[in-house]
Amino acid sequence: MRSTSPPPDDDGDIAAQARALRTEIERHARAFATIAPSDGFFSHVTAAVLWNLPLPIRLLRTVLHGETPRGIDVSVPTPRRAPKSAGVRGHALLPALTGIVPHAGLRVTSPATTWALLAPLLSVDELIEAGDAIVRIPRKKGMQRGAPSDALASLTQLARCLDAGRREGIGRLRAALPQIRVGSASVGETRVRLACARAGLPEPDLDFDVFDGDGQAIGFTELAYPAWRLLIEYEGDHHRTDRAQWDRDIEKHAACTAAGWETIRLTARHLRESGAPAVQRVRDALIRAGWHP
Repeated sequence: MRSTSPPPDDDGDIAAQARALRTEIERHARAFATIAPSDGFFSHVTAAVLWNLPLPIRLLRTVLHGETPRGIDVSVPTPRRAPKSAGVRGHALLPALTGIVPHAGLRVTSPATTWALLAPLLSVDELIEAGDAIVRIPRKKGMQRGAPSDALASLTQLARCLDAGRREGIGRLRAALPQIRVGSASVGETRVRLACARAGLPEPDLDFDVFDGDGQAIGFTELAYPAWRLLIEYEGDHHRTDRAQWDRDIEKHAACTAAGWETIRLTARHLRESGAPAVQRVRDALIRAGWHP
């Protein structure tokens, strides 16, 4: 039986729901911060929201809604007892396993610690998606690349969370870590990469700069196979709804074609059935370009 898994949570109505839930969770966290214990801090799902990490909509919905809401995650260091309050899920965390940093005016678990704390709540693939977001080095502007220090955390820092000691869900973390890559800018891009790799296709380059025959910059693309002059772009819903973005995309793709590149454009629809439609399109393009399975 073919899978009927939903598309990524960054598209259409689901994206709007997720933004509203994130805003509500942050509002509750900031309200609680005014009465929080002095050594308290936000962790788990709440910290992930504050760091703007990708989370499945099902998890966001459990925080404040449903028959038994999870509540916002508030932690204290052991040996203190986990806090108890209406709308709060309290935790007592071992200091040796917990990094705490100031962020957006709040005390929050570090990005690497937050990733590790999500292990019991997320699948391996969802941990890869969150990990990709954490280690991503954002562009400063256009073709100007950022520095490794611009990432929320490094792969080394994620690995240290596994080496620090036993924690719940460590098996999932160990399975996810080797599959995290620097360069993915969205959940959709991560899912395309994973689907292609698991189907036996070559692993693409990520966040790839494209130039024309004269060495002039055309732009950068999400995934690329330079050896086969193939570019892959994952089009989130903003590519459709933002007119300026749409116009830029058309110009860029025309320039790439003129420079001898083929561009495969993918959407959430291509990620249904575990990404099979996306894989088929990429496989066909690679074979046209001379790749032999």
